[in-house]
Amino acid sequence: MKKLFGLISILTASLILGGCNPSNEPQNGDETPVPYEEGVFVLCEGTYGAGNASLWFYDRDTKEVKADIFGAANEAKLGDVGQSLYLHNNTLFVVVNNSGVVYAVDATTGVVEGIIDNLLSPRFIAIAPSATKGYISQMYTNKIVIFDPRTMAVTGEITLEGVADSEQMVIVGDKMFVAAWSNGHKIAVIDINTDKQIKTFEVGVQPYSMVADKDDNIWIVCDGGNEWSSLPEGVTMEQPSLWRVNSETYATERLHTFAAGSYFRSRLAINGDGDTLYFIHDAVWAVDTTSGVFPTEPLITIEGFGQYGLDIDPFNGDIYIADAKDYMSNGEVLRYNSSGALVDTFEVGLLPSKFAFK
Repeated sequence: MKKLFGLISILTASLILGGCNPSNEPQNGDETPVPYEEGVFVLCEGTYGAGNASLWFYDRDTKEVKADIFGAANEAKLGDVGQSLYLHNNTLFVVVNNSGVVYAVDATTGVVEGIIDNLLSPRFIAIAPSATKGYISQMYTNKIVIFDPRTMAVTGEITLEGVADSEQMVIVGDKMFVAAWSNGHKIAVIDINTDKQIKTFEVGVQPYSMVADKDDNIWIVCDGGNEWSSLPEGVTMEQPSLWRVNSETYATERLHTFAAGSYFRSRLAINGDGDTLYFIHDAVWAVDTTSGVFPTEPLITIEGFGQYGLDIDPFNGDIYIADAKDYMSNGEVLRYNSSGALVDTFEVGLLPSKFAFK
């Protein structure tokens, strides 16, 4: 981990001196870095506490897989628990949860261009439409970090009211919807013009994941809580549920209730057209967001219990499933087309879970 700490120190110093990247040269001194053109980034969580998270790259056309591209470009380990990815223009934001770090990585070279560290369990990234402001949710605090994605400078914070933490965030117009997973059944709404909380509304217990569809409806899956949940007084465990929320009126609609004790292996994902919702619940389900009718049969039947990551390629509708296998050895990614036919499989690192498409 010494090289990782050295990288953090260098980047932190460069930010203090007023620059996000002290040089245009890659961190490893390679004058001809490997280009990562069109393809898919795969984030592998690694084992908690082991500092072995990794970032991989898959070329859709050639089916070539490039391993540990973060380490290759920066001569450093990614860190402890790769949590999420967010690709904006040609910058890949990589959130490393237990290390308390967010990296800004050049999506062509893999070289780190900026960093925010000393965060309290960062989870997800959202970028405002202006591209001048970004947000970082955090697990163990009710404060959302505000930063400038162009410089990686922290510019402020939002203190959430009525919720204890923050998970996934979805921006629709000038409002940001924030799921507060561990504190009951509330969604916080932020005005991104003022960065002030303007509303809180209720859905099912423990809203777990959110996406927005083409009609600007917010889709939310709630896991219902479990015996380890820290639920507020008056809130009890319930069956998991799928909700649709009108982003303008905040009208809520429970569209489906799942069996008690159901486990969601993946977060929600939506296709590039914004009209089909996907997730793993024992199998892969595809929900037409226009009708809101829950299907009677899954799109893809899967075997085993390691599949806990899913996302949709916005360019061609392909479905990517991350399979952690036995959680102790390298995982696998399964690529399906939008009809549910298997296209390809390829090996990646330990505990793959998140994707970003370029």
